[in-house]
Order: sequence, then C-alpha cells, then structure tokens
Amino acid sequence: MIIVWRYLLVQYIKVLGLSLTAFIAVLLTTRLEDIAHFASLGAESLYVLKFALYQIPYILPIVIPISSLISSLILVERLSQSHELTALRASGLSIKMIFAPILIVACYLSLFNFYIVSEIATESHLTTNTLKSELRQVNPLLVLHNKHMMRLKGIFFDALGESKIGESASDIILAMPGKGEGQMNLLIAKNLSASDSNFSGSFLTYISSIKSDPKKNFDQLIVENIEKSVTPIRDFSKTLQKKIFQINNDHLNLRLLLTKIQEEQNMLSNPEGDIKTLRRNLNRSLTEIIRRVSIAIATFTFTLMGLSFGASISRHGTNRLFFLIGLAAFYLISYFVAKSIEYQLVASFTLYLVPHLIISFFSTRNLLKLSKGIE
Repeated sequence: MIIVWRYLLVQYIKVLGLSLTAFIAVLLTTRLEDIAHFASLGAESLYVLKFALYQIPYILPIVIPISSLISSLILVERLSQSHELTALRASGLSIKMIFAPILIVACYLSLFNFYIVSEIATESHLTTNTLKSELRQVNPLLVLHNKHMMRLKGIFFDALGESKIGESASDIILAMPGKGEGQMNLLIAKNLSASDSNFSGSFLTYISSIKSDPKKNFDQLIVENIEKSVTPIRDFSKTLQKKIFQINNDHLNLRLLLTKIQEEQNMLSNPEGDIKTLRRNLNRSLTEIIRRVSIAIATFTFTLMGLSFGASISRHGTNRLFFLIGLAAFYLISYFVAKSIEYQLVASFTLYLVPHLIISFFSTRNLLKLSKGIE
C-alpha cells in the first residue's frame, strides 16, 4: 500500500510542479503592464526584478487550484489508459483507498494556499505598492510624465517646451484638484528640474481658490508669482501621491483583517457617521475572509473533481471533459462576480461557497458510481 501511495504521490506532485511553473510563467505576462510601468519610473534592474518576483505570490492562490485540477486529471487518465487503475482495483483496493493519499495532500495544499492568500500574497501586494510609492517620491517628474497615473488622480500635466524625463521640463502647465469640491489649482512654470533631494522651479505662477461665504456664488482666487522656488522632493511628492495609494483589505493579513472587522463592528454599534457606509465597509471585510477561504478550498475541490472525472473503468471510456470544464468555469465566473459585488455579503457568500458544494456533489456522486462499476 505504501509503495502504491508513494507512486501516486510522486506522479501527482511532479505534474503539479510542472503545471505551477507553466501557469506562473503565463500569468506573469498578464502583469507585464504593471512591471513595465514600474520600470518606466526609472527603477534599477534589480528593483524591477524584485518587483516582478513579488507578483508571483499574488497570482499563486488562483494558480494552485487550477494546477491541482490538471495534475489529478492527468494522473487518473494515465492510470485508466494504462489499465493500472483496473489492476489496483482487481488487487482488492477500492477507489477510496487509491485516491486517499491524493486527497490528503490536497487538504494540506488547501491550508498552504490559505496561508499564501492571507499572509504572503497580502504582504507582496503591499510591498509592490510601497515600492512604487517610494520610487515616485525619488523623482516626481517621472510621475508627472505618467499620463495614466495623472488621469487616475485627476491631474493634468503638459510640458510645451523641451524636457528630459526625470530631469527637467520647460513651459509647464499643471492643473490639479483643490481641497474643496469642484475646485482646481493651476501652476504655470517656465522651468522645473529635479535633483537628488530638491525640486526646483523658476518663473512660476500659482493660481488657487479659497472657499468663500456660502451665500456668494463665487470663490476668491489667490494668484502668486514666484521667480524661483525650491521644495524638498518628499514634500512635493506627497501632493501628487495623495489618495493614489491606500491600504485595502487585500493588503491586510488575517490578523490585521480580523482587527479591522472588530473595529468596524464597534463603529457600527456606536455609529458616528453614515450607517450605510459603515455597513458596506464591514461587508467588504467579511467578504474578503470568505474569498480567502473559497480560494483555499478550491485546491481540494478541484483535485476531487479531477480525480472523479478523469477516471474511466469502461473499455472505451466516456468523454466527461466538457462537464469538468463547465464546473471549473462555473466556479471561476462565480468567484470573479462575487469579487465585483463584495459589499453585498449574502450574494458574495453564496457565489464564493455554493460552487464548492455543487462541484463536491457531482464529483462524489461520480466516484460512488465508479466504485460500483457504473460509468
């Protein structure tokens, strides 16, 4: 029995490792835009490599279940086609005893996947955002030239004269939102340049507005003309970085997320703000925990599905591949839909967990039929 289990586990883990490597390489291409954007900020090669490696834990939680599905499916199909499954059953081993070691390993992989999604992935996601934030603070001119980021922030920047990205720009127009709603600040400068520690400009005109009496229908304007200005880079960067980077639930490990939930429950019991907003924030935090549990359980349910629908006991076999693909696609669609409506607790809970029950039901029923010699 131990020899058989060892043989099955070696084959399962071998294909699992190959699948993980292939999927990581493929899914990293989906993060190339972020990596290229990070490199465009002027990062050194070592930092670009570090940033790329930090993307791996963020995609691993979804890669592990799919790889476990492929690994278990290939293993059982190989056993069926070579008639090894028939020989094992003829020697007195039941379907349950043959697949037991694979399912036990899948349980441990589920726990490992939960640790990745709750601890490692959250840390890597936070670190990548921190790296980008720190790099932007090094040279704000690089940030200003990033039109996509400026658009997200609601900032307009254009250099009408000669410019060197990351070093200097001339004939600049910079418009950014003010503190008040609907307010804008305008900066016009002849030259802007960045050094290691300072951000300097010459012949600047700054126009800003001050909120006036609510009874009046206009705001007061302040116009400043400055011949030369020198500002520490860190201070100027804070102006640009405000609200671009914030801590989200997927940046928090399990302990911090539970602490946040406790705080939100306390705030909801003694509301000082909008109850609807507080409730939505609490629902998002609770949904995040359900999401992590769902993606962890997927490793086990996908393995069970691969073992069930990959096995064949008839001479010619039956094609259940489309049904297997349908169940896997059903889970993935439900997962991403639930992620998009995270503030709706009941709907997200249903979409995250019910697909596991459906997959487990059909997989278990098929295995019971196989154990009775029915296909």
